[in-house]
Amino acid sequence: MPGHFETPEQRQECQLETCLQFERYCRRATACIFTLTTALRLLGVDWDPAASVTSMPRLHADALQTVVDHRNNKGRDRHALARPGTKRVAPTAVFVSSIPIETIEIAEGITCTTPEFTWFMFSRFLGLKDLVILGDAMMRRNTLHEPLTLDGFADLIARVECRAHRNGIRPPKGITQCRKALELMEEHTDSVMETILRLTLECYGLPRPVVNLPVRLPDGRLIFLDLAFPEAMVAVEYDGSHHSEQWAQDSLRRFAIEASGWAYVQVIGLGFITDADKRHVAELVGRLIRERTGKHYFLNTPLPLERVPDRRREAWKERPSGLTVTHLGWEGAFSG
Repeated sequence: MPGHFETPEQRQECQLETCLQFERYCRRATACIFTLTTALRLLGVDWDPAASVTSMPRLHADALQTVVDHRNNKGRDRHALARPGTKRVAPTAVFVSSIPIETIEIAEGITCTTPEFTWFMFSRFLGLKDLVILGDAMMRRNTLHEPLTLDGFADLIARVECRAHRNGIRPPKGITQCRKALELMEEHTDSVMETILRLTLECYGLPRPVVNLPVRLPDGRLIFLDLAFPEAMVAVEYDGSHHSEQWAQDSLRRFAIEASGWAYVQVIGLGFITDADKRHVAELVGRLIRERTGKHYFLNTPLPLERVPDRRREAWKERPSGLTVTHLGWEGAFSG
């Protein structure tokens, strides 16, 4: 049974062993293609969808999800009884893909859907926020699978849409959700909470922050800010529970950042739980941006996440604040 506090490495190792046993006993003519939650665990993706699929037992981690390319190839689902002489390794759930399945071999004899295709498969079951979180998790700076980029996800969407257009059929369910999620996803994030923090700020009308902006401090050190608004020189960082063990180090780091001219907002787990907490953080960041640039972005009523890409495509409307602000210069290295 999957554990509640497994690392991606532990989840991957456990899932690989279960899939190897399943392939050993299932006696299929061809190898299974694992997908969805099973694929996430095999790929070592640092996100557990458990909370998002509670009402969908077929997507639970204790089941093995597989995908086939035609209904005629669909085997018995999880309620089927094992054949005489076979061993029941785990309940199974079989899904059908109407488009060509893109796969990767994780280990000898174990195949699953690629990270991008797994993300696409999940678009039928996840809300927009969770789909963005999953996409971000697949593009972390440190992953157990090959590095991914936004272009890779965009290419997958293009392939799916081109095939549908070529065959004169509608694109499969979930493609619209994928397009929206792609506009909200970011490469090189470090945690789920960092993604949630970024999305919260954008829902409150703030411009999209730069993720992991590299900045050279006066003492020569190169650091990376979780979320940064370079024009205003406002840095926002999320500190999880593990940071409580390095309080002194974090304090010195913050002092160096502020000494170099940045305004620093530290967000801790216990202070970012309720809607009121999130509003308070967004309001604080918005006020700092206004004080330093004269630009007022904060919205009293947050936008639905679905509206954020639409708003970003529009020209950002600066609402006069009546403030006279001296522009703060800054020096730092960052990549787009």
